[in-house]
Amino acid sequence: MDTARVAAEVLGMPWDKCEIVWGNTAHSMPWSSQQDGSQTTHAHTRANYAAGLDAKRKLQEIAARELGGAPEAYDVGNGRVYHRGNPAQGITFAKAAERAVALGGKYDGHEVSPQVNSMTKASSQALAGQGLMGVAKDELPYKGSTWSFAAAFAEVEVDLETGQYTILDYLPVADVGTVLHPRSLGAQLHGGGIQGFGHARTQNIVYDPHYGKLVSRRLYQNKPPTILDMPLEMQWDALNTPDPQNPVGSKGIGETAALVGSAAVLCAIENAIGNRCVVRTPVTPERILEALETEGKRPILLTTYA
Repeated sequence: MDTARVAAEVLGMPWDKCEIVWGNTAHSMPWSSQQDGSQTTHAHTRANYAAGLDAKRKLQEIAARELGGAPEAYDVGNGRVYHRGNPAQGITFAKAAERAVALGGKYDGHEVSPQVNSMTKASSQALAGQGLMGVAKDELPYKGSTWSFAAAFAEVEVDLETGQYTILDYLPVADVGTVLHPRSLGAQLHGGGIQGFGHARTQNIVYDPHYGKLVSRRLYQNKPPTILDMPLEMQWDALNTPDPQNPVGSKGIGETAALVGSAAVLCAIENAIGNRCVVRTPVTPERILEALETEGKRPILLTTYA
């Protein structure tokens, strides 16, 4: 939803006047393309920006038809398309939508660029004739690759007699370009970080060496973290530096949050016991006791400690 807000920003439309329709095919809404590598925010904001620009251009053209002058002389905002030199001279989006239906063609979705995805074409055809429609493919300038970065800090307390340890504090800091929605970003950073806690502490993927079959399929064998496995309060922060590859400056976080969560906890454990114990994960109490016993030497085979 936050990435769709970009289109509203381009059109100068107050967000509280927008209606969100989720990508349900029953409503002829196309689904998003598959997003990997934490690229969803980057790809969706660019796509919505392109669609918003297409809708804005059509609004300007319709206003020029109705009121005269060049399309470039008009701007949009607060549900109106108006003349820059005389803001009182303009029409509402509703009026422009009526004219779009009357004009047809590209204005109401009957005609779309051949460059758009076939799913987008099908959606446009199904929704055509209901109002003004912005439809576009992301062809904005792009150079190189887009990467997200994060650093995290963890504080742990280790019982040297039992090998048990507790995560006392955790702070991730992200470089995700312009922050679209602080609450959502915080949820992503902490949600991913907690997933990383599980990778470091309790989740152990084991395959049968002969058949290659996954044998740790149950929650008691491959336990994800719960609310009891994390600090009561956790903070987060972000650089909020716009990314030049995106018109709104945003990029994603996704997997990065999980990776720094596990790395920070593993490094904190090593620092606490003064031994490089992270030769395999998850770092269980038994493996901490093993690391303490070897005193920095090459790890021995896993021993059961009573």
